[in-house]
Amino acid sequence: MTTALKKYHKLEGMGLWSGAVEEQRREVVVSFGDATLVIMDSRSMHVLSHWSLAAIERLNPGKRPALFSPDGDASEVLELDEDLLIDALKELHAALAPPKGLIERLRVPIMGALSLLVLGLGAFLLPPALVDHTASVVPMAKRTEIAERLLAELRQTGATQCQSSLGTNALGILQRRLFDAPARLVILRDLSLEAPRIQHLPGRLFVVDARLVDQAESVEALAGALVLAGARAAADDPLRPLLRHAGVFSTFRLLTSGELRPNAIRGYARAVLNAPVAVPDIAAIQARFERLELSPGPLLANATPLDPALGQISDQLRADMDTLTQSPRGALLNDGQWVSLLNICDS
Repeated sequence: MTTALKKYHKLEGMGLWSGAVEEQRREVVVSFGDATLVIMDSRSMHVLSHWSLAAIERLNPGKRPALFSPDGDASEVLELDEDLLIDALKELHAALAPPKGLIERLRVPIMGALSLLVLGLGAFLLPPALVDHTASVVPMAKRTEIAERLLAELRQTGATQCQSSLGTNALGILQRRLFDAPARLVILRDLSLEAPRIQHLPGRLFVVDARLVDQAESVEALAGALVLAGARAAADDPLRPLLRHAGVFSTFRLLTSGELRPNAIRGYARAVLNAPVAVPDIAAIQARFERLELSPGPLLANATPLDPALGQISDQLRADMDTLTQSPRGALLNDGQWVSLLNICDS
């Protein structure tokens, strides 16, 4: 399995994708991540969908062009005609998916055993283990679906997503420069927050308060805030606090049926954006700055703090600044792109 993943890691190609039966298929870029297939719009490079490689099914075996769907859901379809991509999907699916016969034999006893565990272990021992196990098996496609539901909840409270052709393109460039794996950055204005922040949510979604973009004195300062948010996301799977909010029975339902009822996460988006942020591990932050060849200097020099936890780690970052790269490998964005990002909420 590891050999197959390494063989096709970061492989990219072109395809056609539609997210619903009635939608016309659009041209997309398909790339392979860590056990996931990432589908991005070919023009904006905006991430449209994440599929778990183990759950992908071919709808027309032996025919061309090849048609694929996630988890057998034929409403979302990917059309591929490149032999390399088709062969890669076949090999990775075989490497990641357990034998079907084993799943069918074990499904009933496993579900029965889990039911007994839920009923027998009690409130003190079961929830942490159940949350951890469920978070470890929920595929990226389901995480992305949950993220969209949380975004919809924020819009219902009055938040508005900032989008413009040039600004969204600049945001995509920044995302690809700062994150090793595909992520989605969304800028929202009119969030009901006392202090602006960047909050990570399931599905590698990062919600950026529009006020932070206005307060950033440079793209390097904003990038530093995103580095801190990325370190925080890497340290704590954002699905875990959501499952703790949903409760033990909703978590168990997600584990066994793959479904999470809307009322299980109602109110979570607003709650998590107003909860205290965790202080990222300083060594992890330094490692991310070094790997990205960035300096924390612009972030520390920004007149307005761009991260709620910055005051607790600024001295350590400042003390080690001499050992970190002081200039990025090329500009993060050119002047025109930075101006477009600054004006993304004006359209």
